[in-house]
Amino acid sequence: MTIRVQAEEVLRGVYRSMRGHLLQRLIIKSRHAFNPRRPVEIVGYLSMVAGVGESARLCAVALSQAGREIMLADVSTHPDESKLVEWAPALASGSQPGSRIWHLNPPMLPRAILKMGLGNFTRAFNIGYWAWELEVVPAEWRNAMHYMNAVFVPSEFTRRAIAPLTSAPVIVVPHPVTERPVAEDIRQKFGIADDAFLVSFIFSAGSSINRKNPRAAIEAFRLFGAECPDAFLLMKASGNPARDEALRTLMQSVEGDPKIRIVTDNLASLEINGIIRDSDAYLSLHRSEGFGLTVAEAIMYRTPVVSTGWSGTADFCDPANTWLVEPSLIPVVDDHPEFAGLKDAVWADPSPVAAAAHLKSIYSDPDAAKQKAEGARDYLVRHLAEHSYDKALSRLSAMQAS
Repeated sequence: MTIRVQAEEVLRGVYRSMRGHLLQRLIIKSRHAFNPRRPVEIVGYLSMVAGVGESARLCAVALSQAGREIMLADVSTHPDESKLVEWAPALASGSQPGSRIWHLNPPMLPRAILKMGLGNFTRAFNIGYWAWELEVVPAEWRNAMHYMNAVFVPSEFTRRAIAPLTSAPVIVVPHPVTERPVAEDIRQKFGIADDAFLVSFIFSAGSSINRKNPRAAIEAFRLFGAECPDAFLLMKASGNPARDEALRTLMQSVEGDPKIRIVTDNLASLEINGIIRDSDAYLSLHRSEGFGLTVAEAIMYRTPVVSTGWSGTADFCDPANTWLVEPSLIPVVDDHPEFAGLKDAVWADPSPVAAAAHLKSIYSDPDAAKQKAEGARDYLVRHLAEHSYDKALSRLSAMQAS
């Protein structure tokens, strides 16, 4: 490691410490009550392809379609990717919002709040939308709870972790996944035979490559592929292998394997949707998820899903119609800033052998698999309808009225 890189690491560490323990405590909680008659402002990385950006866009579209007046505040740090983002919600004419939903996890909040102005922050009822992935919550997240009037979370798993740490309402609101348009000829684009049994996985290396656990997916696929010669694994990874050693090492591990391809190119959402829809199976052996957006998207496209049977995905993965890998739990060991040093934290260790057996089951009877996938979709649709953003805001109104 060069002196320059070491210096950058030290500076980042100093900033993270200051952000977590100083800036989080300087932000003042708003005293404004929730006002359902005024627009809801959605704050987030609205013009970035990142998962938190997608969650903000899904929220905006869902509330707009529900008839709520909405406003948008884009605090993207890398808005140059906006050309890949396809969405267009209806907006309210500019006025002071009655509430804001911050689609930013606590480490992202101080910068965004300062950008919008501390005084502006206290003029509305503030709701944090937080997707935490473990049962143990870091100090920085706990420090951020004192200035949120309410917290929305994507799963019961996350709610159980956060609710005991705050007196504010904590309400489960899953990402409002829908079946969206897709790009055609995806197999042709990536050089995959039409009759290949395509397995896919979409992940962000920046969200902790250990947590996303693509190595286990590769191992499971290789076990399965040894018996199924027409199988192919396509992984779409967000990240730069030139800067990310773990991602680079992962890609090197499949070099020369004609049945596995890892793509890191920037793809439009239409293309990513096409990969998921055109797959014969979607494989996610994550160690933990706050929600599991791509797993839900696969279910919505009626793609058979093999998934870790633990954490946020447990809310919507129908046990009868998804292929769940029940894991053992192991201590969290990770150098990601969010997870490093967390005491007593555990996450899943799903078995590649069990996952390979599930893939073989789907491969052996594709008609039965598609029928089960239809049932999984029905289960997901009911879950989303019961826990919508609109219903969550109505719950806040009822709480305030009582």
